[in-house]
Amino acid sequence: MKRISFGNVFAGTLVASFGAAVYLGCGSPGSLPGGGGGGAGNGGGGIGGVTIIPTVVLGGASGSIAGGQGGTAGTIGGAEGICGDTSFNANRVPVDIFIVLDLSGSMAYSISEDCYCSGSRDRCRDTANCTDRLTAVRGAVEQTLNANPTINWGLELYSSPDASNQCAVSLTPQVPISASSSPAIVSELANMEAGSYTPTAAAVNAANMYLQTVNDGNSKAILLATDGMPNCAGGRASDDDDMPAATAAVAGARAAGIPVYVVGMGPQESIANLNSLAVAGGTGQYYPADSTQALSDALAAISKIVLSTCEFKAPTAPPDDSKVYVYVDKVLTGQVASPTEDGWMFGATTSDIILTGSYCTNLLAGAATTVQIVFGCPDYIPPDIIP
Repeated sequence: MKRISFGNVFAGTLVASFGAAVYLGCGSPGSLPGGGGGGAGNGGGGIGGVTIIPTVVLGGASGSIAGGQGGTAGTIGGAEGICGDTSFNANRVPVDIFIVLDLSGSMAYSISEDCYCSGSRDRCRDTANCTDRLTAVRGAVEQTLNANPTINWGLELYSSPDASNQCAVSLTPQVPISASSSPAIVSELANMEAGSYTPTAAAVNAANMYLQTVNDGNSKAILLATDGMPNCAGGRASDDDDMPAATAAVAGARAAGIPVYVVGMGPQESIANLNSLAVAGGTGQYYPADSTQALSDALAAISKIVLSTCEFKAPTAPPDDSKVYVYVDKVLTGQVASPTEDGWMFGATTSDIILTGSYCTNLLAGAATTVQIVFGCPDYIPPDIIP
């Protein structure tokens, strides 16, 4: 807006209930002694409605399930090569979310009204229950980061806090995207102050350019959090409406394969123009946030949508591409050639498994809860249904 001055383990098979597991199998367990018992597991984290439960290296019938204690020494099956003696977690492919946050002067306003929570000018009538927008952002973002540790987060503030030009946006983000960026983001938000203009077009263009350099193979999204009208048209410090340039910047990110989710803070009558940004970003409509709870809900909803994927990644390639078997709720599914068919297909590599058609739909809706992937050996005959 304008600137204002101011699961179970059974013989030879690993099961991760309400989650996904991948394991190598060669039929019944072998007889070699000495396989180590399972180590203590950890509780799973919620991802898009399905819980991924970390599991343990298969040690025999007495191995532990997630969260339990290590089992006693057991036997391992298929000692030859890697077939049947190691189990892996099949985690959903990670995602990168880049937060692009408005630091314009009006971000010092109340989250629910266009007035100040403190001070002598333009003060809200109900200051006792007043939360300014930056304070609401700090709490909501920290809550979202803590609730979604599997997302790789990054942060860009605009205008840049250290820039002398109040319409300037750095091409280097305040916090680069990484799997361990959450503490740095929380620290950066704790020190931010409102008071600049709103160069939304420059910020989104900078975010798009930066994300093109993040070659981690993950899907990417921009989360644009602002409280209204873009300005700084042509890079000039003014309140002139710059929505056409901001819309073009968002459309450019979308064309590069990066959807842009838009969160609008403040009274809805002040931020209705943000819908055009959401449409250009391929996400339909903006998320209104006129309270602290609404802001938290918006960030949680966006995180869930971005994480809703039917692609799983194993830490190793299968020993035989023709011996990969995928079970959904313990029933064998078939490999297909098209994402519109019901079944599964390989992704970019044979380590990437993608559920397709109704299987993906059911997984995202919570109607399917268990995905298991078997890397079979030459003599392995997969059953149609597993216990």
